[in-house]
This record gives sequence, structure tokens and C-alpha cells, in this order.
Amino acid sequence: MLKQIKILTGLELCNIYNLNVLRFSKDRKRKKKELSIMILWLFLIAMVVFYAGNLSYGLLKLGLADLIPAYLITAASLLIFFFGIFKAGSVIFQKGGYDILCSLPITRTAIVASRFLRLYVENLVMAFFIVTPGLFVYAWSLKPGVSFYILGVLSILALPLIPITASILAGAVITGISSRMKHKSLAAAVLSVLFVLLVLYASSRLSVMEETITPEMLKELSSVVTGLLKKIYPPAVWLGEGIITGSFATCLACIGVFVAVFAAAAAIVSVFFHSIIQNLYATSARHNYELKSMKANSVISSLCRREFKRYFSSSIYVTNTIIGPVMGCVLSGALLFTGTGLITRSLPIPLDVCALMPFVISGIFCTMTTTATSISMEGKNWWILKSLPLAPGSILNAKILMNLLLILPFYLISEPLLIPALKPGSFSDCIFLILIPAVIILFSCVYGIAVNLHFPVFNWENEVTIVKQSISAVLGGMGGLFLSVLCIILVLLVPDEYSTLCRLFLCIVILGITALLHKKVSAPDAWQRYEL
Repeated sequence: MLKQIKILTGLELCNIYNLNVLRFSKDRKRKKKELSIMILWLFLIAMVVFYAGNLSYGLLKLGLADLIPAYLITAASLLIFFFGIFKAGSVIFQKGGYDILCSLPITRTAIVASRFLRLYVENLVMAFFIVTPGLFVYAWSLKPGVSFYILGVLSILALPLIPITASILAGAVITGISSRMKHKSLAAAVLSVLFVLLVLYASSRLSVMEETITPEMLKELSSVVTGLLKKIYPPAVWLGEGIITGSFATCLACIGVFVAVFAAAAAIVSVFFHSIIQNLYATSARHNYELKSMKANSVISSLCRREFKRYFSSSIYVTNTIIGPVMGCVLSGALLFTGTGLITRSLPIPLDVCALMPFVISGIFCTMTTTATSISMEGKNWWILKSLPLAPGSILNAKILMNLLLILPFYLISEPLLIPALKPGSFSDCIFLILIPAVIILFSCVYGIAVNLHFPVFNWENEVTIVKQSISAVLGGMGGLFLSVLCIILVLLVPDEYSTLCRLFLCIVILGITALLHKKVSAPDAWQRYEL
């Protein structure tokens, strides 16, 4: 069985991050594109390393060096858990290749173990780049003993096990409940979003401190942060203390528990694996369908309806793209009930919240647009769309329109909550509160489709690869967020008396760029230009 696990794990990991394409592809253009994507990923990794290193250095200067391992282990574990909720279930219980594997003399334990190991390797990379910079800063400054390095390495190796297990459990529960419902994908997406909101609410309640921080509290800041980390994720504190004190007993005990929980989860899943797969993907159909009437629609309307059907057929797609608009509405409602006092008190300098909040809301709304991956989501069926007697502009406009219609209800809910919450002092502020989010949302939808045209991926096996790990999801899905941050910086740099003109200028420029992008992507030769 070990040999089977080794072979299956190799198959699961052989093309991780498209490394096989770089190694063996003879298509020079594709290799060049994959190489550019790899360079971009390296840049993002460098940013993570830089941030983790600077955060650790800041803790060191505050006299909280002993909290560095626990803090970074908690951060890495939470990231693995949050990202894993959306993809762990689909990776473990993926249907692709299942029929072939069942016909081979392979045990279900080997299949499950290989998929668990795939998740482990992927998340180990994330844990390594988050925790290692902090341990390096600590080691460089304080010169600990050999035990620090040994326990640090062992802790990083064990770190992903508990978050992966928790995310698989959450994903399995969500998938299991939704599989009994009529609209499985939509139900799974709703349950996932509700679960994420519940976790975020619980985390916010843990981190809220009713008292103001006094000089006496600053002296006990270490114990305060330690207590907070224990509430969020106690194993991180135990591991961190074991690494700092060089306690092999503490670290090995934690690692042993991690491994035992991970192995137990894999064993339980392997026992019920076949029945879970069958229940998840079993379908039933009635044969009493009668054609009563036919209705003709316009081309754009028919294509838009098709886009919505494709969208709601994937729970991963829905969950990953709807969380931004939902969070935008939640933030607007929270501001209405709590006011802006908490925000203004937490800012280091006095700022015009009413002038900046439209950009903040826009960035949240535009986190991961559907257009950023809508072309790639067509997969191997892309040739069907291309073969239709339709102009490229019609197909791409339908994808943009679908994204706009999807965000529209959340935008219409958010604005009536946001205006009385912020109480704009002038008519222009009220107009910009409505106009700025609309302009940036429009830009992000068009920008997303433009990025996906440059970086399409059709040969995927799992939707998670496209929605969460593709370069289009990173560049295209975050375009509106990056633009909002840039606009906030520009507004802060401009004197207050020119703030209105600055915001008006930004709206005009963004609309102009959006028009140019739309003209480019909807050109008649779009397919040939982007070699689709």
C-alpha cells in the first residue's frame, strides 16, 4: 500500500504550480507565459516574506520577541484554515478520475492518503514562507541554541496538520448538508459564506478590548497578546513556548497530537470514502418533462442567463466571488449601528472618513470578481462558445453584465445603509459615496475579463485551481482592491481643499480607462489577438 500511496501522491503533485509545463512543454509561448506567472508568484512570495519579517522585527523592538513563533504560527494556521474551507472538500472528494481509480487494484486508503498529502504539501509551502522569516529574525537577533532550530523545523512541518483537518471537516459538513438539497452548489456556497461570517464574527468578538490601553497595560502587553492567542488557537502558543524554551517534550507532544489527529481524519475518510463520493455525485432525474412553450430572447440576454447557470453550478466559484459583496453589506450595516467613532479613534491621524470610505467599500466589493476567471471556467467547453456565430464582444459583454448584475443587489443594499451611517456633510460627498463604488465596480469587471484574456487556463482538472490558484484570480480578481488602495493614497496626498476635485478627476480617469479596456476586449479580432 505504501507503494500505491507514493505513486498516487506523485501523480497528485507532479504538475503542482504547472511545474511540468515549464519542464516538458515544447510550446515556447506557453512556457514563456508560465515562466512569467512563476516570476509573479515569486514576487508575491517575496512580499509575504518581507511582511512576515518586518512584523517579527516590530515585535522584537517592542520587547515581544518571545511571541514571534506563536504569533506567526497562529497567522499561518488561520490562513490555511480559511483557504482550506473553500477547497479542501473538493480536493479530497473530487470526482475527476474517480471512475478510473475504482477500476484499478488500488485501495481507497491509498487514494485518500495521496489527496491528504497533496493538501499537506501545498499548505506546507504557505506555512514555510510565513513562519520562517520570523524565526530567522529571532535567531539573527537573539542567537538561540541548537534546540531552537530543531524544534522550529519540526514545528513548521507539523503546523499545517490541524488547520487542514479542521478545514476538511468543515468542508465535509458543508458538502454533506448541501448534497441533500435540491440546488447542491448554491446551498454549499450559502453554507460556506455563513460559516466564514460566523468565524469572522467570533474572531472579532475575541479581539475586541472594551478598555482603553493604558501605560500599565503596555507593560503587560506580552501577557495580553498571549491570552488573546490562546483564545484564538491555543496549540500555537504551546508550540511557540516550546520553541523558545527549547522544551522537546512540549513540542513533540504537540506534534504527536497533530499527527494523530491528521491520521485519524484520513482513516475515517478512507472508511466512508466510497459512500461519500456516491452520495455527493449521485443524481436522479424524472422523465415526465413536457415541452409547453418556447420563448425567444436577445443574444445578450441568453448569454447572460447561461453565465448565471454556469456560475451557480459551482459552489467554489460562488463562494469565492460572493464573499466580497457580502462583506461590503456587512460593513455598511455595522457602520450604521456602531457609527464611525471606533474607526476615527483607531486612526493614528485625523482623516476624513466620509471621503475615504467609498474607496474602502469599493475595494471590498471588488475582491475577486467573476470575470477574472469566467473564461478559464469554461474549461474544455471553450471551443463551443468560439464556434457559435457570435462576435467575441457579445460573449465577453455577457460575462461582464452577469458580474455587474450579481453585485448590483448588494450595492443597492449597501448604499442606503452607508449614507446615513457616514452622514456626508455636503451634497458632493453624498454623490461620491454613490458614484465612486459604481465606477470602481465597473472597472473591476472589465479589468477582470481583460486579465483573463491574457492568462486563460482551459486544461484544469479541479475548479479550485482556477478560482483560487490561477494568475487571473490573483491579478484580475484583486484589480479593484489595488485600484481602491491607490486612490486612497492619492486622496490622502492631496490637500483637503482639493479633495473634491481629486475624487472627480479619479472618477473620470477610471471611466476613461474602463472604456479603453472594454473597446480592446470586445474588438472583432479578440480571439486572434489573444490566441484563444
